[in-house]
Amino acid sequence: MKYDNNKPPIHLVPTVAIEAAAKVFAFGAAKYSENNWRDDINTTEWGRSYSSLQRHLMAYWDKEDIDPESGLLHLDHALTQLMILRVAYDEGKDMDDRYETK
Repeated sequence: MKYDNNKPPIHLVPTVAIEAAAKVFAFGAAKYSENNWRDDINTTEWGRSYSSLQRHLMAYWDKEDIDPESGLLHLDHALTQLMILRVAYDEGKDMDDRYETK
């Protein structure tokens, strides 16, 4: 009998995406410090991560595949920023700076 019915099916997540994100996180760790983004989760506005995500997507869309500073794919940087933003959604609620219409 197996008791994994309520566990997420991790085997469905492409390993290439996990490895790509890990490379970007490693680049960030070397540039700033390991887990620096976690330390800043309650001091970094969501808009900053969102803006970085969009800049990488726009660079990719403008046919610049490789980030000139890291040598890694812009898509991989965008993926990583999306992961950071997702964690911030759970852990950095005070930094939600999304505009609200009145």
